[in-house]
Amino acid sequence: MKRKYTAAVLAAIILALPATACGSSERLENELAYRQIGIKNMDDGNYEDALIAFSTALEQHIGQITDTELDICYYKAAVQYELNDVDGALATYNALLDYNKKEGKAYFLRGSLYLEKGDTESALSDYESAVRYCKKEYELYIQIYEKLSAYNMAAEGEEYLNQAFTLKGNDAVNLENRGRIYYLLGQYDNAKTELLAAIEKESVKANLYLAEVYDAVGDDASAENYYQAYLGSGEADSLVMNALAAIQLEKGNYDLALEYINQGLSMEKVPNKRMLLYNQIIACEYTGDFAGAWTAIQEYCENYPTDQAIEREYLFLKNRQGIRELSEPTEDTQTGDTQAGDSQTGDTQAGDSQTEDSEDGTGN
Repeated sequence: MKRKYTAAVLAAIILALPATACGSSERLENELAYRQIGIKNMDDGNYEDALIAFSTALEQHIGQITDTELDICYYKAAVQYELNDVDGALATYNALLDYNKKEGKAYFLRGSLYLEKGDTESALSDYESAVRYCKKEYELYIQIYEKLSAYNMAAEGEEYLNQAFTLKGNDAVNLENRGRIYYLLGQYDNAKTELLAAIEKESVKANLYLAEVYDAVGDDASAENYYQAYLGSGEADSLVMNALAAIQLEKGNYDLALEYINQGLSMEKVPNKRMLLYNQIIACEYTGDFAGAWTAIQEYCENYPTDQAIEREYLFLKNRQGIRELSEPTEDTQTGDTQAGDSQTGDTQAGDSQTEDSEDGTGN
């Protein structure tokens, strides 16, 4: 029988090893074990412990830098960002780029931090470098556009979308991505043409993007058909379920949003559990299910005890539970401070940086 260790037990085993017995093989095993401990803590929202684990993992390595160390650095930077240590995250990206001047993903992530700090000039410079070294990646152009748009620089972002049209090809992937870019540019007829062609070439993801196009033009029936086609494909993950839930929250379809959220939370891998729980709280409140919202926020606080942003909502629901003991809720019951428009879609630095299954340490 294969023995299973918790993160804490595994750490204890590693720490118990004599330092003199650690050859290169043992050090690599320790490095990978601490990496896994860090990932587990990160998924659980224990970012301080995750940072210690990732830092300790890097300390195990002696010799030439490999992809493993680069991967751990991406995780470390993501955790530093979650701990509001933007300068620390910047230092980690600087170290990555000192080692490899052509690490395009590091330029993108560092540029996004500069953008958040208000250093637009440095951000744009890093984005240019990112594109220079990852010029064949559609997703990079799209992410740069989304970041710049979030900071009222949509015009600059559209320049990157237009650059992506230099990527040629008529296979499913190229058609799918060009369709998505046309959608972001508001060129819906062109988007439909590309995405329908992609679907004909068996692109599953094109169904999702085409649904968004029909949503944008107000064709709800067609949008629902393509959403269902995508969901029925079996390829939807928890990130997609949260994105679909956010769309329905914005439209006021709270029951449908809850369905998507619950589907996301029930999946085997849920790297965005925090966002799903947050949106679950919002959706429950708007459906009048304050007991459900209270249950969801308790789980949220248990998993993410250091998140002070949720405190006011927690107090509201706690007081609301006290009111419920005295009287039944009325139809004009008000929700707390969160609004449907404040739903979380996952566009965060950490979300851009890292997930457990990332092959290149970028989470993309």
